[in-house]
Amino acid sequence: MQEFDFYKALPKKYKKMLDKHAMKVTMPAGKTLFEQGDICTSILFVTKGRVRVYRHHESGQSVTLYYLEPGEQCNVNFTAALTSAPAMGTAEAETEIQGYDVPATYIAKMFLKDPIYQQYVLDLNVKRMEHMAGMIEEIRFTHLDERVLNWMKGLELKVISMTHEEIANHHGSSREVISRMLKKFEKEGLVSLSRKEITLLE
Repeated sequence: MQEFDFYKALPKKYKKMLDKHAMKVTMPAGKTLFEQGDICTSILFVTKGRVRVYRHHESGQSVTLYYLEPGEQCNVNFTAALTSAPAMGTAEAETEIQGYDVPATYIAKMFLKDPIYQQYVLDLNVKRMEHMAGMIEEIRFTHLDERVLNWMKGLELKVISMTHEEIANHHGSSREVISRMLKKFEKEGLVSLSRKEITLLE
């Protein structure tokens, strides 16, 4: 846990607690960490890799809530674990991930007593709220085609290895809509399409 900034400032008793109970884990890309509706009993702290947290609908469509990056814990995981409430979303490893899994009972004790860890959690909540506010603003004021194009450029990849359905899931749309949109982008000379790959031309 020494990779986390908050750990360095913790009282010794909490450092010892984490050292004793934090279990180092490695999970492959594509691994589901927990599903929407699950009751979480432990909390994952990520040190390497990227996790997509999303909410899915009974229609089969889903929308990305946020990404979990190194140095972070998952807000959905944290809330579900500390309140024993069903998780409001699903978390899936986009890449191989490494981190520490800690039983929720120990994290609850630390959260109730230690201001350093409390500040860490609050800072993450602010970050998630800002992201969600930005996402709502984009949905309300930006056309889907512009959102998708900006998102692809923001990945900073020349070649994006994703299916049309995966892209649709990221944006709460359908595969058919995304396929038509990408074909339009191809005609406009913005992208080149091949099987499971999108090459950005600009």
